Amino acid sequence: MLTSGITIYPYFSLAINLRDLLVVLPVFAVIVAVQICLSRREKWWPGVILPTAWLLWTVIGIAPQMVQLWIEGDFYDIFSTSGMGILVLLIENLPNLILLAIYTVCHLHRRRKVKRQLKRTRIDDL
Repeated sequence: MLTSGITIYPYFSLAINLRDLLVVLPVFAVIVAVQICLSRREKWWPGVILPTAWLLWTVIGIAPQMVQLWIEGDFYDIFSTSGMGILVLLIENLPNLILLAIYTVCHLHRRRKVKRQLKRTRIDDL
């Protein structure tokens, strides 16, 4: 069985099966397409929905694992457990950075487009 990924701790397994990669990549492509559509809207908040949902999903998934590690006594202080959790949270939110980059690029493009239209309108009014 071919496995690709990182295993930081047995409870924090970030491994993905190569067979699952054929499903994960198209799903992430759909998520990126939806993010582009939401980020291009006039209002700012639809483009923030997916990154916020992704962040909540990872926090909800990691927090119970951190508590379980601390309760079982695998880590004797809460600071090393929280450090492990923060590291895993950062790694699992790398796709979130892609979504936020898409959001930023779409909004900057929209802002430039509005400025160009405003400039054309001013020139036409003269």
